[in-house]
Amino acid sequence: MIGQAVLPLLRGGRWYRSMDTVPVPGAGSLCLAPEIIVRDDAARLRARTAQDGPGRAAGPDRDRRLDLLREAVDLFRFGRVPVEGLGVQDPGDFAASMGAAAGLPPALVQRWSDLLAAQLEEPAPHEHDGPSAGLAPEERGGLTLVSLPANTFTCLEAVLEAALSGAAVWVRPSRREPLSSARLIGALLSVGWPAETLGYYPTAPRTLHALIQSSDHQIVYGGDDLAAELSRRAAGPPALEFRGPGRACVIVDEPPDPEWLAERIAQDAGRFCTSACVVACLRGTEPLGRRVAEVLDGISLDPPDPRRPQASWPEPDAARLAAFVMDRLEPGGRLLTRRPLLSAGFLAPTLVEVDDPGHPLVGVELPFPFAVIVATDRVGARGLAARSRFVHPPRFTISPEGVSS
Repeated sequence: MIGQAVLPLLRGGRWYRSMDTVPVPGAGSLCLAPEIIVRDDAARLRARTAQDGPGRAAGPDRDRRLDLLREAVDLFRFGRVPVEGLGVQDPGDFAASMGAAAGLPPALVQRWSDLLAAQLEEPAPHEHDGPSAGLAPEERGGLTLVSLPANTFTCLEAVLEAALSGAAVWVRPSRREPLSSARLIGALLSVGWPAETLGYYPTAPRTLHALIQSSDHQIVYGGDDLAAELSRRAAGPPALEFRGPGRACVIVDEPPDPEWLAERIAQDAGRFCTSACVVACLRGTEPLGRRVAEVLDGISLDPPDPRRPQASWPEPDAARLAAFVMDRLEPGGRLLTRRPLLSAGFLAPTLVEVDDPGHPLVGVELPFPFAVIVATDRVGARGLAARSRFVHPPRFTISPEGVSS
C-alpha cells in the first residue's frame, strides 16, 4: 500500500532506512539522514575515490554519461521504474502520486517531464552565473550537492547537470515532494548509472549545512528565508550556486495582448521562477489590468484548462497562502480578479492592482499564479527590474536612462 510506503536513503551504493522519518502527502513517509551519517558518508566517498585523483568520482566518460542520462529520462517519462520503497511505478502511477502529493494534474506532470527531457537536447538558458551554470562539458569531478525545491520537478535538471559534469551527485529532495527525485534516481540506477556515485539524502532543514560543508560543489534551491540564513551563517562557499526566487517582472510600455500576459502569470500553475509576479506599466494600468484579470478568471480549475492546467492545494496550505495575500492587500491594493482566492481546493489565478511600487505585495513570489500590476515611471521600472532575475520580454534592458528594448 502506498500509504505505508517508506522512501529510504541511498548511501554508499545501498538503500538504507533511518530511524527518523517524516510523512509525505499521499505517499507514506520519508527517511531522514542525520548529520553524523552525512559527514561520515562524505569522508568514505572521498576515501573510495581518491585512487582516481584528488576528489574525483569514477564513472563513465562524458559521451557515455550523456547517453545514460537520455536513456534514464526517457525511462522516467515513459517507462516502468523500480522506485525503492514504492515498488515498480509506471507513468500513470507516477502521475497519480504527483497528484496526491503535490496537487499536479496529469497534463502538467507530462509537460514538466517533457521539459526535463528537453534540457538534454538543447539546454535552456539560465540566468545563473555560478560554477554549475548550464550543462557544462567540463570534467568537474568531486561531490556535488543538489538541494531541490518542492514547487517544480523540472529543477531535476540540476541533477542531470551535475551528473553530466562527472561529479558524484547527492540529491537532497524536498520533504514535501520527494517522489519525482526518487523516480529519477530509480531510472538512473535502472539504466546502469554507477550507484556508488549517487546519493539520496533527505534531511531536516538544520542538516542542510552539513551537506553543504561536506560537498565540493552545491546547487541549492530556495526562497528568501533560506538565502538570508545562508548569508547569516556565512555558509556560502565559493562553489555554492544559490538558485533563489525569480521575481519575474513584465515591463509594459505599449500594452501587450492580455492573453500573452495572462500566460506569463498562469502557465505551469505559477510555480516556475519565470512566472510573472510583477507587471510594471509605464503608461497606466487601465485597461490592461482589467482585461488580464478577465482572462485569469476564465481559466477553468476543475476540470483543468487544457492550455493552463492548475495545481490543487490541501486546505491548510491554501488557507495560509490566501491569508498571506489578504493580510497585506490594504492599504493601497485591490483585487482585480473576481473569483475568490480559495476556490474548491484551488488557489485561483490572482491579479492585484497597487498604487505604489513599494507596496508589500510587489515582488512577492508565491507558488500559485499571483501577480501585482502597478503604474510606475522608468526609474521605478528600473528598480523593479533590478530586483528581478527574469524580465519579460527578454529583450528589455535597463540603462541609466531607463527601460529600452
